[in-house]
Amino acid sequence: MTLGQVWGLWRTLRTRKTTIRQWQVLRVGSDRVHARRLRDFLHDCAGSAACEEIDRIREALHLLSGSGVDGAVPLDRVRINAMLDCGAGMSAVLEIIGPDMPFMLSRGGHDTCLATVVPPGGSEEAIAEGSTLALAMLAGHVAAVLAKGERGAHAADVPLASASIRLH
Repeated sequence: MTLGQVWGLWRTLRTRKTTIRQWQVLRVGSDRVHARRLRDFLHDCAGSAACEEIDRIREALHLLSGSGVDGAVPLDRVRINAMLDCGAGMSAVLEIIGPDMPFMLSRGGHDTCLATVVPPGGSEEAIAEGSTLALAMLAGHVAAVLAKGERGAHAADVPLASASIRLH
């Protein structure tokens, strides 16, 4: 959500004297929209050409709201943008995912790259593909963020069928 959207929502809620339950319903709706945007981004990563790598990384910075997978540590946007300006896409993606994220990369024929990302404390792995190693890694990271969000959205007693997102 942008600052303007938050401000508009706050004004609306205040004038209507909205209850906490109504606020939670509105928040869940915005979380669903954000999750849909992240899923669309995963498909964009899988379908992007190598020349679109930098644009996808900048888009991911916007979608991830400038924070890492845990949401607590802000990303160094100046440093990441400097890397992107120099064409260092993979370095920028590694900066986005952080030093504690376990991952595995592989490159096959026909310009297909796969990334497997395991979020900290997560038992599910996120597997994604892209035309470059950086795009695959970025998609894997976004898939891990989505999986974490889906786990958090469900109650602890409701089992998820599969939290990993596989794009093939």
